[in-house]
Amino acid sequence: MSFYNFMLKLFSIFSKTFFKFEVIGTENIPSEGNLIIAANHKSNLDPIFVASAVNKKRKMTAIAKEELFKNKILAKILNKVEIIPINRQNPGLGTIKRILKYIKNDYALVMFPEGTRSKTDDFNNAKAGLSLFATKAKAEIVPCTIYSSYKLFKPAKIYFGKPISLEEYYKQKLTSEDHERISGEVMDIIKQNYYKLEKGEI
Repeated sequence: MSFYNFMLKLFSIFSKTFFKFEVIGTENIPSEGNLIIAANHKSNLDPIFVASAVNKKRKMTAIAKEELFKNKILAKILNKVEIIPINRQNPGLGTIKRILKYIKNDYALVMFPEGTRSKTDDFNNAKAGLSLFATKAKAEIVPCTIYSSYKLFKPAKIYFGKPISLEEYYKQKLTSEDHERISGEVMDIIKQNYYKLEKGEI
């Protein structure tokens, strides 16, 4: 068993043992093709929940703030599961090219459009990155909504919505403001699904 699969199994056991873990909509995750899975972000547990929910449906990579890689042990683990370090203020062309390469090599990129955890009951505004990566890599976006109190043995629901194509923008010259707006539209879908989960409508 590879280290990647070992960690995936460990995450899955953790999620199902310590939470009432429910996954809805995995049929909306394409089995192939360029793909980004975009999720809301309120807890450090979110990457574990998303990885557990996607499981072996797609090989995944993800973006993590570069500060996490300062811890040598954690950096070794993150590198082994192919997590990409990023400077959130200034990503750099090399990092962007590396992310796009992963997407084009059939990895599903897991990312959090808000860029950082929301520390309130509300959501942060989406950053430009989601739209930038999706249009540059010609990738579909699957909106992923995480609904959980993150309290042990309480419900944790993960909902995957239908894939979103940004094909209409592929040939356009988009500004940072355009990318923020488009990313925000995807974030709005994630939020709408959050409130539906809250009301039991999904």
